[in-house]
Amino acid sequence: MSHDLSRFAINQITTPKWTMPEALEGYRRQGISGIAVWRQFLEDYGVAQTRKHLRQLEMWVPSLCTSEWLNVSVDQSMTAAIDTNRRLLDAAAEIGAACLMMVVGGMPPDSKDIAGQRARVRDALFTLLPHAREVGVKLGLEPLHPMYAGDRSVLNSIKVANDLCDELGEGAGLVPDVYHCWWDPAFETELRRAGPERIITFHYCDWLVPTRNLRDRGMVGDGVIDIPRIKGWLDDIGYAGPFELEIFSELDWWERPPEETVRVAIERCGPHVGAATSNS
Repeated sequence: MSHDLSRFAINQITTPKWTMPEALEGYRRQGISGIAVWRQFLEDYGVAQTRKHLRQLEMWVPSLCTSEWLNVSVDQSMTAAIDTNRRLLDAAAEIGAACLMMVVGGMPPDSKDIAGQRARVRDALFTLLPHAREVGVKLGLEPLHPMYAGDRSVLNSIKVANDLCDELGEGAGLVPDVYHCWWDPAFETELRRAGPERIITFHYCDWLVPTRNLRDRGMVGDGVIDIPRIKGWLDDIGYAGPFELEIFSELDWWERPPEETVRVAIERCGPHVGAATSNS
């Protein structure tokens, strides 16, 4: 059975064995025209060359992953990190990415004040916002699971991300990921609150039981997340944006041939990335 894949993208980190040109050609070869670009591959291949290759293959980019972290020591300025993020916004604009994924960093090495760090992140995002608006690339706020608060991101619930979007206004949006949000009792409520315009792109994978480490995400259908129910919520609010498959899987999918990963991704995600259906 064929599926409408026009809204489907694969995040490059799902197939890390492939270089940028290999990923572009490999996804397109199997009928996928969307690619969420990962920063390290972009830097290796070059922004201009990536842009040219994307255009040649008529591919689109929902996001550039990821931002520079903002967890510098409390006695240091965030100026360098903010400047790097401005350059990343420029790169995102050049390759046509809709957003820069804002993974904001965890706790500074010399602090235990999580409320204070969240305030510093908020201030930094406000500093970045004018440049994001100028280049036409949104700040994509991705709330991460609370287990990442210490070392990866102090933005840890979809409600907090929605609240921040309310403050930031135009130029910021939401990037929900089922891996980080599926457990949250407020997930449906906050998706409805966000509405279709605020959600920039939406991440799929699955939660394995047991989960062996923090890079042990599952392929859609292999875990305990009710993907059809969540897709139904999105259909109900009128979401018509992209879906990305993003799998960190050092013990399984990263070890497989990338061609196999893409093939299985299409089989598993295909039913959940198209227009609303009666059984979504």
